[in-house]
Amino acid sequence: MPVYQDKKTKKWYYRAYADDVYGNHKQFEKHGFKTKKEATTAESELCTSDEKECTISFMELWEDYDKYIKLKLKKQSYRKTVSKFNNHIIPYFKKYKVKSINVSIYTKWQQEIEKKHFSHDYNSSLHSSMVTVLNYAKKFHGLKVNIANNVGNFVKKTELPKKVGFWTYEEFKKFIQVVKEKHYQIFFETLYFTGLRQGECLALTWKDFKDNYLDIYKTISKEQENGQYIINTPKTKSSIRKIKIDSHLVGLLNELKESYKKFEGFNDDWYIFGGIKPFAPTTIGRKKDKYCALAGVKKIRIHDLRHSHASLLLSFGVPITVISQRLGHSDINMTLNTYSHLMPRDEDKAINMINDLIKCNPLII
Repeated sequence: MPVYQDKKTKKWYYRAYADDVYGNHKQFEKHGFKTKKEATTAESELCTSDEKECTISFMELWEDYDKYIKLKLKKQSYRKTVSKFNNHIIPYFKKYKVKSINVSIYTKWQQEIEKKHFSHDYNSSLHSSMVTVLNYAKKFHGLKVNIANNVGNFVKKTELPKKVGFWTYEEFKKFIQVVKEKHYQIFFETLYFTGLRQGECLALTWKDFKDNYLDIYKTISKEQENGQYIINTPKTKSSIRKIKIDSHLVGLLNELKESYKKFEGFNDDWYIFGGIKPFAPTTIGRKKDKYCALAGVKKIRIHDLRHSHASLLLSFGVPITVISQRLGHSDINMTLNTYSHLMPRDEDKAINMINDLIKCNPLII
């Protein structure tokens, strides 16, 4: 294609068609060449080169990547990803061109993140986010090197075990005895005796309650769109499970269902906890805090009822594999890492067993 000279500046420019980084055939234009030859050479390189140089800023990359992940991720995962970028990544990298991010810049960012004293797992998730966005830049914007991959993850340091909040059975008894609203009483008991996540519990409808099982295959999001609650698939594939429930809870749920049947239009698509609409998480939080104060028990998070269930089962010697399955963990190591410090220390039992063995069957040396 021909090149042109700007009549005002006397400088040359080209206008040509070529494939962009997405494979779309588009028109490109570039100004400011001193000679016709320079403009012709640049136009020729554009049309013949298979690799486009990455010239975008990090902010331009993020804006493009943001549109991409909004279509690909579940809403909750999308919100978490945006939060990580807005709070811990964009403020540091927004002033840079993507291709100018080098080892020094990336390691200085890691040092700044280290000063915030996040857990290693959270630091790793930030690093993973950077690896992913730069891989996107390689795929679609011509970036040649992913510096995050080359530098590597944060160094793992020895961390003190996280303190897991939970109620003992006696503490839960004190709490539940002051809950006078039947619907909320059964809701809190369901969380305590099943270990369900709040979103999983709120997503339950009556068709998910069969005999002495709860069928877990969906979760409900905190946010609303057009007045409708957002139902998503669970956190992981392992979160899709059937949970066996005790006879006491079965009785409570059947009692609750009978009370619902008195309402006109009742059907099995109604939410177990709420009816036509599920309980609002903010209301649940207020109720929980109110009854904690009335019962005189320590205030814990709703999610800590899940930890309380795991702690209860561990105290009765239920195998960690069973607990992991009930909680819907994708990896038993996740269960061990979270609850190992709550497991009873049976070292004395092991030593006593060895002593008895040697006593009954002495070693001949």
